[in-house]
Amino acid sequence: MSKESRKSKIIEFLSEHETLTITSIAKFLEVSEMTVRRYLKELEDDEIVLGTNNGYMLMDNITTELPFFKKQLVKVDEKKEIAIKALSFIKPNDHIFLDAGTTTFELAKLLKDVNFPLTIATNDIKSSSILVDSHHTVILTGGIIQNNVGSMYGVHTIRYLEESKFDVSFVATEAIFDGSIYAPTREKAFIKKLMIESGYTSYLLVDDSKFDRYSYSKIANLDKFDGIVVNSELDDVTKNCIEQFTKVI
Repeated sequence: MSKESRKSKIIEFLSEHETLTITSIAKFLEVSEMTVRRYLKELEDDEIVLGTNNGYMLMDNITTELPFFKKQLVKVDEKKEIAIKALSFIKPNDHIFLDAGTTTFELAKLLKDVNFPLTIATNDIKSSSILVDSHHTVILTGGIIQNNVGSMYGVHTIRYLEESKFDVSFVATEAIFDGSIYAPTREKAFIKKLMIESGYTSYLLVDDSKFDRYSYSKIANLDKFDGIVVNSELDDVTKNCIEQFTKVI
């Protein structure tokens, strides 16, 4: 079998599995692990596969960040359900942090009309635009605005989070895989990690489409959260797996 045929076989084999180790691919192809490493390196250079701590996976299985307007059209009812659940963790006069995202945006819509005062900090210009007409104290972290997404990042965002503490932090993610959450860039992962650490309590707001997906940079393990707020469509098998790490709400 030629090298290109073997590489095609690797792609075919990976398409049938979430991740595969070098050892399992070598057994499948009946070649040495050194040969497999060489093939995988070439496939990785061509951005066809990605190496992770758990093995190799196809890049097609890796989530990338969509523009805000596209994300806003997906799982609309589910995001509203999650936002209603999340609202129950907020008390009068709380200082809270809202991560950027379409699910936290739904929470911002609800917070606009609650009849008790809050201090709300966010790195999301979309959420802040909703809250600007509310009676709450609204704080933007500052930073660089990500085009087409509306989230803020950079040194000012990082400095604000490092110097702040909140009663509750609500964090969003693009992907959950093998007990951890991921972001599309290292800087976003670092900023989200600061969000988790800055809350006396922290909750992950995520719909069922984000599970078993992978992105570029690890943020944190699920056990760093006090709970994960999900929509009711999450299947029991996934729910039981998540409950090994933290509470499912």
